[in-house]
Amino acid sequence: MRCLHFHFGRLFRFGRAEDGAATVEAVLWLPMYVMLIALLADVSMMFHGQSRLLRIAQDANRNMSIGRLTSTTETENFVLARANELSPHSLAATSLTAGMITTTVSVPLVDLDLFGVAGIFSGARMTVRAEHLMEN
Repeated sequence: MRCLHFHFGRLFRFGRAEDGAATVEAVLWLPMYVMLIALLADVSMMFHGQSRLLRIAQDANRNMSIGRLTSTTETENFVLARANELSPHSLAATSLTAGMITTTVSVPLVDLDLFGVAGIFSGARMTVRAEHLMEN
């Protein structure tokens, strides 16, 4: 009987102990912190992608402006060749109207994220537009 009492006493003390309470809370909150960090990384990659797309469009417009690229089709191909590094689903359009070169580049947002958190924007596209005056 004394042995049985000893085991119940140990079990009771184990049930009242709060030594692992912080560990349990940390384990419960850990997925939320991981998701937050993944979301921040995905948003950062989207902004980085936007910056790269803008630079590609600006470079294409500048090259057409100084005569390195001679047509809107050639400019679009220049843009697509570089934008395809970010996304194989890139779209580009260039127009020349009244001496103003305008290039628009578009990619799906899901191609710019790392962890798939941007999947909630499944149909959304990031579109960047750049304008440049014709120089010659």
